[in-house]
Amino acid sequence: MAKRILTLCLALVIGIAFAMPATAAVKSIKVGGDLTIRGIYRDNLDFDKTSTVGVSQSWLMSTTRLWVGAELTDNVSVVVRLLNERDWDVESGPSTDVDLDVAYIKMKDLFIPGLTATLGRQEILLGKGFVVGNVNGLTGSSVGSILAKDLTARKAFDAWRLDYEVGTAPVTVTLFDAKIDETATGTGTSKTTNDDIDLWGLNVGYKTDNLAIEGYALLKDRQTASASLRTDLLTYGARVDHDVLSVPGLNYNLEGALQTGDNGSGDPDKEGWAGNADVSYTFQNPMQPKLGAAWYYASGDAKTTGKGTWVPLYPDNLGGQIGRLTYAYAVNDSHPTVLSNISAPKIYGSFKPSEKHMLSLAYFPTNTINSVSSGAQDEIGSELNLGYAYQYTEDVSFGLCVDYMTAGKAIVPAGSPRDENALQVIGTVAVSF
Repeated sequence: MAKRILTLCLALVIGIAFAMPATAAVKSIKVGGDLTIRGIYRDNLDFDKTSTVGVSQSWLMSTTRLWVGAELTDNVSVVVRLLNERDWDVESGPSTDVDLDVAYIKMKDLFIPGLTATLGRQEILLGKGFVVGNVNGLTGSSVGSILAKDLTARKAFDAWRLDYEVGTAPVTVTLFDAKIDETATGTGTSKTTNDDIDLWGLNVGYKTDNLAIEGYALLKDRQTASASLRTDLLTYGARVDHDVLSVPGLNYNLEGALQTGDNGSGDPDKEGWAGNADVSYTFQNPMQPKLGAAWYYASGDAKTTGKGTWVPLYPDNLGGQIGRLTYAYAVNDSHPTVLSNISAPKIYGSFKPSEKHMLSLAYFPTNTINSVSSGAQDEIGSELNLGYAYQYTEDVSFGLCVDYMTAGKAIVPAGSPRDENALQVIGTVAVSF
């Protein structure tokens, strides 16, 4: 009932918005975009030299985005962004399409000061994307025919969102509903059966110059007549990101989340959890050397749908938390269970030899997983990520990453003829305007 009331209220807001005069004045129009070109080399991504994925592959890929923003009167603005992702020399099919990436209306100080409504296709990022940030963050099934689905820029949700900034404190309250799947079955007057999937979210954040604290509750809800497929999955968690003023350069970022409810498909009474802890120190000198350690954990067991298994929602930047090659293996070679049953420690560092150059290194020594076949804890593998970034001008940047992974028994069992090493090299040129 509460969800229906919220939906009716939203319908009223939309009705008022569209009742505005069609000839509303335009205060300003801005046009911008970005173009990223990648040269990609991958060898043995699925750790099987006999398969088409396992062989060495090299190709070029372009991501092009163009956006237009119009600021209207009365704190109203509209943003539309178009997107094309394509592998070079692909001249037909989905890769040649120019798609709608974002398209939303934003109304500030709606009815009361501090209340902002955003309606339409939009990016939603909670914190650093630990739980919500990328609608295609798990399988890349909706990103077209590009080979490197883990590198997609398609992250937006079809959603409505309300943000309220408390005037007397640095507190923001966010409420949203993202439509993951919109389905109405039947014809004519019999269109009464829904099979929709919604992600409802409530986030409360407190933020100052050196401290961010957030708490959130998320409900993934599937409306269906089939009791076995009905989803009522609740995820709630909290995040702290703190720059310690008494020790300049010291930062810690902690986040954890729990799950309860039903996940459909005979997967009831969830008890999964996940967490990420990250501590770093940046030395106070011109080269800004930085050292850090992190640990990402998502619960799981020997059963692919065990009640103690964490169910990833729509995370972003998982490659930075579990390793770029591990993430690419999970997304492109169809192993999403790796993302819900993993322990991934990380040691990392970076420094800037000059103002425009940065070198980085991340090492994942013993990523482990509970084996689905035996239940014993097996190693996914060890991974090394090297990175280089060069800010050529304010608008143009170059990048290079080299990633190497040695697979453990969870991927290449003992005695298997499969190859245990994988390598990728990605060079990037990016321009924004």
